[in-house]
Parts: sequence; structure tokens; C-alpha cells
Amino acid sequence: MQKAAIVVFAALAGVPVPASAQMAQSEPANSGADLLAPGALTTQLPNGFQQNSSSKLQALISGDLSKFIDRKPEQAAAEAFYQARNYQPVWTGDPEALKRAEGAIAFLRNVKSEGLEPRDYPTPDLSGNPSEEQAAKAELQLTGSILRYARHASSGRVSYTRVSASILYPDHAADPAEVLEKVASAQDMNAVLQGFEPQQPGFVALKAALAKELATPEQDTSPQDREASKKHRGKEANERSRKNAADTIIANMERWRWLPRDLGEAHVVVNVPDFTLGVYKDGARLWRTKIVVGKPGNLATPLLSETMKYLTINPTWNVPPSIIRNEYLPALERDPGALERIGLRVSNNPDGSLRVYQPPGDRNALGRIRFNFPNQFLVYQHDTPDKKLFARNARAFSHGCMRVQDPEKYAEVLLSLSQPEENFTIARIRSLYGDQERTINLKQPIPVHVTYQTAFVDEQGRLNFRHDVYGLDAATLKLMRDDERMIADTPIARPHNASSKPVMARLPEREDREWQEQDQYRGGGWFDFGEGGRAYASSPSRSRYPYRFNRADGLW
Repeated sequence: MQKAAIVVFAALAGVPVPASAQMAQSEPANSGADLLAPGALTTQLPNGFQQNSSSKLQALISGDLSKFIDRKPEQAAAEAFYQARNYQPVWTGDPEALKRAEGAIAFLRNVKSEGLEPRDYPTPDLSGNPSEEQAAKAELQLTGSILRYARHASSGRVSYTRVSASILYPDHAADPAEVLEKVASAQDMNAVLQGFEPQQPGFVALKAALAKELATPEQDTSPQDREASKKHRGKEANERSRKNAADTIIANMERWRWLPRDLGEAHVVVNVPDFTLGVYKDGARLWRTKIVVGKPGNLATPLLSETMKYLTINPTWNVPPSIIRNEYLPALERDPGALERIGLRVSNNPDGSLRVYQPPGDRNALGRIRFNFPNQFLVYQHDTPDKKLFARNARAFSHGCMRVQDPEKYAEVLLSLSQPEENFTIARIRSLYGDQERTINLKQPIPVHVTYQTAFVDEQGRLNFRHDVYGLDAATLKLMRDDERMIADTPIARPHNASSKPVMARLPEREDREWQEQDQYRGGGWFDFGEGGRAYASSPSRSRYPYRFNRADGLW
């Protein structure tokens, strides 16, 4: 009986039967030899796959895994995963595995509903009577496509680093080891694979809108229906065909994938092309206000996720080096007293660099409140003494920071979420105004997500479109579909915040002349901040100038 057990174990494990145990086959029937009746362990399964045919799979994993799985972390995870299973397949070999494979293949062939392309996730043909080698290749092809889909669904089909240097979100790609464990034990393959994509209501609503756009061709709707649909799509709708609408939705779904999965119980969302800022709690919007964002080009507002940590009452504006270089130095050359007349002060730092700043006060460019979420781009949100721009529909006029229409109410809402026991009201906040900076630390820091939503579904369930002010829709779609698509998901190194380099108070004569020749200042006085020189989507950094500056608290 013991020898028979050894034979059974060896057969199940796929290893040679020890010589000492081979005689077990001649023992009496009650010794267990009947467990090895012909076909008991080698029964032909559907589609020709053998239950324990692991040698070819092991050989492919050892020698040719990179042909099926392109990322090294995913290769390592797959190798460890199959090794732990004694190289038994996940997708082939028994009816349950084949059912799992059919679910995965059906899902991958329908990823257009996710705003993705099925051709990026090739699937094997499991029909016919494949050889052991063909079965092993089919196994790894499907595993590779599942890993690639999970990576794209969780963190993006396109790496945001290829779209712009002015985008920075935390990495949150799905762990390939966890992906393999989940699909191997999946009872509902659809639910498991859908679980890798964003679950936020904004993404889910766009996915439903995409399905509707793809299912209803323009020519199949009556003129009356098209007009009614346009009325509910918001701005820009009259100029969009259904194809353009679907493309815009796809680009926005992709940008949702870049965002963190957990936005925070309480959080702030800035929608740049909508020129709005909203505060949310438990998935519901508490409050919204208008904002002014950065000009297209090098002054565009960056996209990011950071944490609001403190508010500054009566802030000092330390003019960032990009503005000093491009705008204020030319003004000082023409008129040494120009900046002083508008409340700016100029001083030299101990290292010889130039400091231009504006003390707290009613005329301060940052107004009375600055909202601080430290980030590599040195941008923030702030009040402004110039309120007239909020009357405009399109509000891309700043140097990158976000000007808030109602900063006192914004401060009240944030503080009520962070420290409700302190009872901060607008009246109490105003009582702090003066000529000295004051800091209010948030006891419960609040995440801030600067997003770019040219398509979104509002609270009434209506699909809205906004103008692509920075050209990110076109840049994203191009990477998803054109020649670069095969490498579009590979991150590249991009410099951030080159504009923070110091500007020396005394420039060498040759450099001074070259700088004047290269500068983009175009007249109109130092109140005219000029236009961005390059498209935001292709801008490699915030500035190209090499001069140094000692510090910068941000971009106005």
C-alpha cells in the first residue's frame, strides 16, 4: 500500500516513479494498484490538453518567457507563480481552467468598452487539438495579455510622462503577483478583470457614456434626437461628431487611470478645462467655485495629486524666477522704479542672487489667503485682488497657480473638514487679516487632485464637454493609436521645475546680451505677461533658461 501511494504521488507530481516502488503495480488489487488503472491520470481533456503536461511550459518559462511577457517585474512574478504551481497551467488542462480562459479571452476581445484596443492584448485559439508545445505557448500568451491589461487598466495605457513633463501622479500599477493570484482563483473573471480599472463614479459614468456613443451611430438618430442630445452635452457639443465624442471620452478615461485609486474621504478636485474647483466628502460634492488656471504653453497649470497641509493668511509673494527672467528684468532695465510703484520690492540675497517679492497687503498678487500643497512644480491655490477675470467663461490667464474666486469660503470649508471643533468661520478668518503672515496648519491634511476633464458626467447625469485648452486629448490619443503605441506605456525621465533655478543679480555681459536676444518678452509693458511659446503637451520643462535663483515659493 505504501509503495502504491508513492507511485500515485509521483504521478501527480509529474516526477519519475522510484525503482523501489515500481513493483507496486504487481501487488494485489487491495494494495491500491487500481488507482493507476489505464487512463486514470492521463485522461484526454477538451481541446487536447493534458492535465500534467508541464515540461514544455517549464521549458518556455525558463528560456523564452520574454517573448510572451515584456516587463521584467511581470516576468519575475510569472516565473515565481508557475514555479509555485509546479508549472501546472492556469488556462489549460482541465474544464475549469478552460472555462476561466474562455472568460478572460471574451473580456480581452471586448476591451473597446474600456476605451482600450483589443489588438494590444492578443489571445490564443484554444480550439482544435494542439500539441503540448502549442498549449504551453497559448498558456503564456494569455498570461502575458492579462498582465498587460491589468497594468494598463490600473495605471494607464499611456505613461503620462510621454504626454508632458507637467504631469506627476503617484505610481499605482497593479502588482503582477496579485494579478496572477486573483485570476487563477477567479469565480467571475469579468468582475476580477474589471476590478483593475478605476472604480470612481466619474470613470464609471464615462464608461457608460462611451458604450452609448459606440452603440448609437450618428446617422441612426433623428435630427430632433441629435439636437436634444447636444443640448445636454454642454459647451462645445455643437461641433462634435459621435466619433469625436467617443475619442474625447476615451482620452478622459485614460487620464482617470493616472489618478490614485483612493482620492481620499475628503478631497479637492480641480478640473482645469472646466476652470472649477470642488470640495468632496464621502463621494458627494460639498462646494464648488470658479478658478483661473495657467496659460497654455510653458505657464500651464500642472496636473498632480498632492496633500493640502496648511493655509497662509497674509502671504508674501516671492516672485518665481521665470517671471523675474521673462518679465521683470526687462521692466527694471527700462524703468528702475517700475516694480516699486506696484508694490514689489527688490533685494540681493547673500549669494548674489536676486529676490523680488511683494509684502502682505490688499494689493498683494496672492490676495489674503494662500492654500499650500507642497509639490515639485511650486504651484498652489490663492486669492487674488483682480476679480474681473472670473466673469469670463474661459479663464486660462495665470502663470500656473490657481486663483480662487471665493477663497474665504474655500478656507472655511477646508477647515470645517480638517478641524471642525475650532469653528473657523469667514468672519474669524477675516479677523486674521493684517501685515504679518499667519499659518493655519490642517490637523487632517486634505488630498488635492488637479485633473483635466474635457468630458465628464455631471450630477444630473448629463454628458458635458469642455474645450481642450492644453491639447492633451490629441496628445493622449496619438500615443494610444499611432506609431509610438507599442512603447507608449513605458515611462521616460522628464525634468520638473526647471524654473526654480536662481537668477543672479549681476549677469555677465555676454550672457546678458544672449538672454535679451532669446527672451520672449514682446512689449506691452510689464503687465503684459506674453503667451506660452510651446504647446503644453510637448513642453519638456517649465523653462529653458539656465540662470540660477535662490528660491521660489511658486508660480502666480
